[in-house]
Amino acid sequence: MTMFDSFVAALATNQLLAGGVGTLAFGALMYLFRAVPEKGLELLEKTLWTKVFVESMSNEYADVDAFIEGRRLNFFSRSLEIKDGSLKTGFGGGWGVYDGVLFHYAKTKSTQAVAPFETIAISFLTRDRRVVERFMRDCKPEEHRNAIFISSFSASGSDGGLRRRKRGLHTVFVDQAIKDRLVARLKWFQGAEAWHMSRGIPWKLGVVLHGPPGTGKTSLIHALASDFGFDIKYIKSLHGLAAAFRTGMARDLFVIEDIDTIAGGLSREGAKPREEETRAAPLHEILNAMDGMQTPDGLKFIVTTNHLDRLDPAIVRPGRIDEVIEVGPLSLESARAMFRAFYGREGIEGYSPRTGAELQQMFSTMRAEEAERALGRSVERMREVA
Repeated sequence: MTMFDSFVAALATNQLLAGGVGTLAFGALMYLFRAVPEKGLELLEKTLWTKVFVESMSNEYADVDAFIEGRRLNFFSRSLEIKDGSLKTGFGGGWGVYDGVLFHYAKTKSTQAVAPFETIAISFLTRDRRVVERFMRDCKPEEHRNAIFISSFSASGSDGGLRRRKRGLHTVFVDQAIKDRLVARLKWFQGAEAWHMSRGIPWKLGVVLHGPPGTGKTSLIHALASDFGFDIKYIKSLHGLAAAFRTGMARDLFVIEDIDTIAGGLSREGAKPREEETRAAPLHEILNAMDGMQTPDGLKFIVTTNHLDRLDPAIVRPGRIDEVIEVGPLSLESARAMFRAFYGREGIEGYSPRTGAELQQMFSTMRAEEAERALGRSVERMREVA
């Protein structure tokens, strides 16, 4: 008798064994009936649909959210919410049509984080990636295409943001050599990933702009971001700096203004701040965020200060900061360019260095002749004092 014959005979005489084998066979059959369609649907989903995920931390989230509202099929999508004073697409799933292509969206919220975290997942019934690219481009309103998004980060994370109209570099009155230096450095950095990797150098860029108040440091950053198509992530607190840096995307430029004043000043670990000061961020956390194991590739940040001498030397050392640039009062050439922009003619003979803010106030409140006389008198006074 073969082994198979013995097994069949045992099944025939042992009802308990027969029942167990039958249950096992039935379970295996049900698994196949369930798994095969699921695997088939999964395969179809991978081959027929193109997905995109948009998170509430991204600058595009609000635009995508509003764009879906105008293209969803109401019959299948009845979930709504009140946002910004009007009805918007609510949480849950639904269907819509864009450019003749059917799409399914699922809007979810996670409450596990400190702040509510939302995600929109959109599946397009097409394998053409260009449809998704057009969708993301078209969802941006016309007024947003000529704007940059400025988001802010505090110790607890993102505080939201706003859009500001783009500003050209030609509207910022800072000496041309400074503009040229920054533009050249940013252009080179954008395409220098392979250069850094081949030499084992972290691919990041840190810049310090320093000089007296009113010299145009903030305006210069705004214009650089506009010209390069960057969005600005503004750091309000040095606590959590590394976490903020990790949110950076290729189009993000981080800005830390007046670094010597925020968070009660910088302190080395163990330092005791005065009672009236907020607990300062330990210096080693800031240094490691700027140039350490957790510094992400492609990071770009600009630091400003009115008092370079107040910064710990470790912050501005080579390797951590790549460019230290002084933005001072305007040269005569730059002042004359500003004069032309305000008055539409050549001018200024006598001139002693002034900040852009000082000249802007003069040119906004005086006629051209009055401004020239005022600048000339200041030169005469300087000569008298000398």
